[in-house]
Amino acid sequence: MMWRSRMTGTRRLLGLCSTFAVMLVAVAAASAASRPPAALAADCNKTADPGSLQGVVNGAQPGDVICMAPGAYFGPLTFTNVHGVTLRGAGPRVSVLAGMDKDSMLVFSSSDLTFENFTLFYGHPSDAYVNNSKNVLFRNMDVGGGGIGIHYDVNSTGRISDSFVYAIEGDAVLIRRDSNVTVERNWVFGNGGVGVSTVGHAATTTITQNVISHNGGPGVFAGQTPCQLLPPGHVEVPDCYLTNLAAFVGDANIILNGNVVQESGSTGIVMFPGTTGTFTNNKIWKNHLSGMFVWGASTTSQGDDYWANDEHAIEFRAYPDPLKYGQVGKQFPVRAVGRINHATIHDTVVLPESGRLGGGVLGQGANLDVSNSLIWGNRGIGVSYVNTSLGSIDDNAIVNNGGSAICIYRAGDVRTSDNIAFGNVDNTVGVCHETTP
Repeated sequence: MMWRSRMTGTRRLLGLCSTFAVMLVAVAAASAASRPPAALAADCNKTADPGSLQGVVNGAQPGDVICMAPGAYFGPLTFTNVHGVTLRGAGPRVSVLAGMDKDSMLVFSSSDLTFENFTLFYGHPSDAYVNNSKNVLFRNMDVGGGGIGIHYDVNSTGRISDSFVYAIEGDAVLIRRDSNVTVERNWVFGNGGVGVSTVGHAATTTITQNVISHNGGPGVFAGQTPCQLLPPGHVEVPDCYLTNLAAFVGDANIILNGNVVQESGSTGIVMFPGTTGTFTNNKIWKNHLSGMFVWGASTTSQGDDYWANDEHAIEFRAYPDPLKYGQVGKQFPVRAVGRINHATIHDTVVLPESGRLGGGVLGQGANLDVSNSLIWGNRGIGVSYVNTSLGSIDDNAIVNNGGSAICIYRAGDVRTSDNIAFGNVDNTVGVCHETTP
């Protein structure tokens, strides 16, 4: 299901210490997200203090390495048509570039820039805004407070690595309008909005070996900007989507590999209509709506672990909803399409507001294959294909769930074979038996 935040600003700021403790477990599990020493490329050939930094940047030439003295710098620090320059701080929380009521850093029409080893703090609207720029790298950075953390926009490319992004009021990392960005080995936590958000039309966002934890919105989002949040536990969509269905179909491509996405105040991962996702070996844990919600998108999940999420571990749903066939023209609804393979899907809990659901995998108007997966100990049904869903359920172990093993209801052609089912409320294929209210 889509998101709504349960995390207030007070909880976000006061809870950072406990967040660190929780994430130690996640880091051990992921063997990722520790911060190695930055690989410093070259010695400094220019230095700057708070009074001289903008002038030094304005005069920089390709190959220059500008080293910041310790101290507090005030933004916006602006790079316009700057190429091949490194800006290096004396250390996170030692060299601090603060925006306050302005952006901390602005990058326009530049290329081959590296920012490393300093803090971006409390910028508004952004700690860093990158527009129409290529190969802009942030590494070993500390990005805290502010409206948006790091924002890539308008055909920009770059990489964020080995950094902390935390306590942002909105999205921690925002990627928009045909930008192509890699986000790797970072801690993204305690932010008010989405952890990593790819909005509008985009190229490919690659998200690798990060801990994305305790954010108020989804851990990861891909798609067009919602007109309204979807209500938890309901298939019907708000009317604003129906007035212009095509407006909410995007084309972003998201690759997730080896991340921990946990304790979101909402859904763990949201894929909006038209997007494509390839997920491998992620840990999607204890999110406060479904672990993954795929809405009219195409997504594969290989070797991922879904543990203790609310509502459902995984939901694939047609866009705008599976009850609208024959009512919204020939182009819509658009099926959610995908495959779940070699996943572990377990210990899903009910939606707290209603005390209902808590299932493993739910397909609603989907074309979905679930195979070679272990689906166990969920509060509700193990696997449900309903409301015109198609596909296959093969070679899974579906065990000890609080509802039926496999529910098939008002579905299309659903093939089942070679599943092991025992200890469920009902092990008969096709029976839909729930024990939640």
